[in-house]
This record gives sequence, structure tokens and C-alpha cells, in this order.
Amino acid sequence: MVEKHIKSLLYDHDCVIIPDFGGLITRYVSAKINPVKHTFAPPSKKIAFNEKLVLNDGLLISTIAYHNNISKEAAQQLVSDFVHQAKSRLHKENRFELHEIGVFKYSAEQKLEFEYVEGDNLLDASFGLPELVARPVRVEEPAVLRTLIKERQQERALEKQPLRKRLKRAYNVAAGLALAGLAGSALYFLSLQADYNLSSLNPISLFNSNYTLSNANLVKRYAAGYVPLTEEERSATYDAILPEKASAVVAEEKQPELAEQTDWIADADSVALAFASEEPLNQEVKEEVVAPVKEVKPVEPVLTIKEKNGRSYIIIGGYSTTENAEIIRQNARKAGYDAKTVLPGRYSKLYRVSVADFATPEEAKAAINNYKKSFGETIWVLNY
Repeated sequence: MVEKHIKSLLYDHDCVIIPDFGGLITRYVSAKINPVKHTFAPPSKKIAFNEKLVLNDGLLISTIAYHNNISKEAAQQLVSDFVHQAKSRLHKENRFELHEIGVFKYSAEQKLEFEYVEGDNLLDASFGLPELVARPVRVEEPAVLRTLIKERQQERALEKQPLRKRLKRAYNVAAGLALAGLAGSALYFLSLQADYNLSSLNPISLFNSNYTLSNANLVKRYAAGYVPLTEEERSATYDAILPEKASAVVAEEKQPELAEQTDWIADADSVALAFASEEPLNQEVKEEVVAPVKEVKPVEPVLTIKEKNGRSYIIIGGYSTTENAEIIRQNARKAGYDAKTVLPGRYSKLYRVSVADFATPEEAKAAINNYKKSFGETIWVLNY
């Protein structure tokens, strides 16, 4: 009967202490892949044993008393008988099996050892998840690899061609290169001739043959009886063509334009002086000094009890990690309770979560029945 209650408590708690025997601690194990069997195992819990956790936290005894509707003294007697039976078997047979949990043995140094037996998955999040078996996936060749293989096959096929085809292909390539070289050398030698126009090679020039022929007979030299004019003869000829009256009229027309320009310049100077005479306005700008406002920080509530203070706490559970204890504490605070975390003491490794604290143990025991409706019969009072 005690074994059944121990296993049920391992589903919901991280640590279950068997008084005067030791504590069973659960540990989270992530999902696993077996590359040999090609199986996928869901996340689970593994159980370890610590023989130093012998202090009675009241969890196992309270659970047995509540489910069997007996007193705590009777439940404590059942646990004591179970521990006595386990120790007697270990001394006689050097073996004690906790059904569907594990096997206890003594080592050569007379130390109690525990071997976990994999049975039911104790993790609630993996409820109903079986172990899956998957077939191996065959890796297909990617598209790039297939393309490279195809190109190599084509190259090998070309290498296997007869010698005559390969010589013919090499001959065609050599002939093309020779023709390209001859054409390039011909153009180079034609460009070296000064009296030869390379633009005549343009086929479009054939449509404009009449125009090119008419421009072919350009006069490149002076006539036989031509004598160039001197500088004095050229200036005398220009004076005879341009009379003096025309130059005078042009000068008179330019004068009024110059007068208008001078008037505009004078007006611009007067405007500049007017702007310069104006005095800038000197205005003093006074900055307003704002007094800093002091922020008043609210007083944060005490959520973690680190040292003994003489108060009595109503404990709803003990947890081996701070993460699990913090989750339970936050849920309790959301429900409206003044939940706090009590750090492990000198002989304990559990993080305990309380929902209320009182000045004396009598007040805590008188109020514990009010919290059993919400948290069950497994809660207890801790004098800290």
C-alpha cells in the first residue's frame, strides 16, 4: 500500500521522502533517438535516490492518512513498518525491490545503492505518447550532383569517339582561328596606309556613292594667280565697308544703357546702406529652471525566505529545483494567496512553497483547515 502511494506522489512531486530510509528524486529527461533501432522515445522522468534525505516532511504520511481515512499516527506506523521490512530484506537478501520504481542493494563498501527500473512514464506532459519506430530515409542525389554526373558522362562519351572525328573537330577549330588571324592582320596593314580610308569598307557607304564622288575633287591648293592680302590692306578694306556714322549711332545707343546700369548700381548701394544702418534687436531669453521630480519607488514584497525568522508557514509542496518552486508560487499568487518560497535549510535540499505565515505554530495549525479545501490534505506546518 505504501509503494502505491509513493509512485502516485512521484507523478506530481520532484522529491518524495521515506522517513528514516531516504528520498526519491525525479529528474527530467528529454526525448531520445536510437540510431540503431530507429526509435523515438518521448520525454520522461528518471528517479534517483539520496539516502541522506531522511527528515520527515509530512508529505507521504499525510497522503496515506487522507486516502485511507485514518489518523496520522496510524499512517506513520504503516510507514515505519514498511521501512523496517525493507531494511530487514536488505540485510538478509541484500536486495529490496520497490515495485515499478527500482531496486535497492548494498555495495561492497556497505553503501545503499539504487537502480532505476524503467516502467511507466512519470511525466504528465508525455501522457499517452508511445515509443515510435521510423524507417530510415534514403538520401537522394541533389540536382547539382546529378548535373555534374551528366556532364562527366558526356565528356567520357566524347573521349570514346574515334580518332577521325576528333581530328576533324580540331581541324575546324584551327581553320577558324587562322581565318580570324588573317582578317585581323589585313585590317592592321590597311590602317598603316595614310591615303587609304578604312570607312570605305562600310557597306552603307555604297548608298551614298554620289555624295562621296562630288566631294572627292576638293580644292586642296590656291589658284595659280592668287596673292594673299596683308594686314594693312585688310583693315583698309574693312573701314571702307563700315562707314563712321554707323559706328557713332551704335555708341549713342549704348550710352543710355550704361546710364540705366549706373542708376541701378546707385540704388543697390543705397539699399545696402539702409540695411546696414538698422541696429539688431538685442533680446534676452531667460530659460526656465524646472525642479527635478523625485520618483518614489514602491516597496517590493518579500517573496523569498532566506533565513530563519521564527514564523510558522503553511507549506503546500517541496521541490528540488527553484524553477518548479517558482511556477507553483506564481500560480498561488495569481489565485490570491501570499505565496513565498522558503529556501532549503541545513539538512534539507528542497525549495518549499508557502501560502500563508503566522507568528506562532498554534495560529498556523488553527488556520490550516481553511487551506486544505484548495490544496488538499497533504499540506503541513513548517516552524522556521
